Amino acid sequence: MFIRDEAQVESFKEGGTGSNSSDMKQPDFMPDKFESGTLNTPGIAGLCEGIKFIKKIGMKEIYKHEVLLTEYLLVELKKLDYVKIYGPKDLKDRCAVVSINIDGVDSSTVGYKLNEKGIAVRTGYHCAPLIHNVIGTNNKGTVRISPGYFNTFKDIETILKSIVDIYKQ
Repeated sequence: MFIRDEAQVESFKEGGTGSNSSDMKQPDFMPDKFESGTLNTPGIAGLCEGIKFIKKIGMKEIYKHEVLLTEYLLVELKKLDYVKIYGPKDLKDRCAVVSINIDGVDSSTVGYKLNEKGIAVRTGYHCAPLIHNVIGTNNKGTVRISPGYFNTFKDIETILKSIVDIYKQ
């Protein structure tokens, strides 16, 4: 971009104050006024590769795999009477996210114990505190399990076995 010296152009993006990196305000002199930090080049490259992957595999195939894993997870969780499943009971109105609680075990404890086994879940209020008043979990949150394309049926079996073990402890 070329801006003549006499032109009065406001900056359109600010942040990462460049040559004045100790200042909180964007510089008002040229060219620094228009140089707002370093672009997230690794993030841009990663996004590009992610899009290439999705185009190669196809969204329908990714979705199909996630649905099969989620269905298996739900079927097996329903067999455990000490596990409360939140949300739709079937796949019709559900994506690959399953929120649960285990009777008598705090959701953060479940998350901690699963993490110890290398299983990543999310616990708590999931940036949606008001829904917890509706589903009755406002004092404990939930454990959120999100099967993805890179998960396997063995991964689902591992989390199911871990849930049984946590309840027994």
